[in-house]
Amino acid sequence: MDPMRWTLRLTETPETPRSAALRASTLLALLCAAPAGLASTPAASERALHTAECVAALDVKSLDLARQVKAGQPELQAPLTATLEAGAAFIGHAYLQGDRDEARSQALLNAALETQKLLPEAELAARQASCAQEGARLLSQADVIGRFVVSRLVQRRLQKLLGD
Repeated sequence: MDPMRWTLRLTETPETPRSAALRASTLLALLCAAPAGLASTPAASERALHTAECVAALDVKSLDLARQVKAGQPELQAPLTATLEAGAAFIGHAYLQGDRDEARSQALLNAALETQKLLPEAELAARQASCAQEGARLLSQADVIGRFVVSRLVQRRLQKLLGD
């Protein structure tokens, strides 16, 4: 998948539940459960499932933080930026590992989003915190080019979410 196409799709504004679902599906389009040669295999790897769960959890958290920033809490912009960075780090890490089966990725993300709706609020918050820490670790391990790409992606996403 062309990285520029990924960036453009990733920055769609989540105004409605449908556009949020489309954006979330696009986020996971880069996340595959297996290399291209195994794309027809129905079972997803633990890594792919974990990535989908974290991307979904961080996506929901970023939408909530963006709503709060827009509602007059600018002090939450730093946590919003960190959350977006963590999510982008998961996506970039999966992409670099060759995870590119779009259909499987969309299915994994959709399942993760649906499962997440059933979680108690405390469990979702714990998942979001854990995933944010792991995403920050992934970002800290990225090379300078990877960090630059994540930074640009996050800036574009912030502009879309906050309407700057």
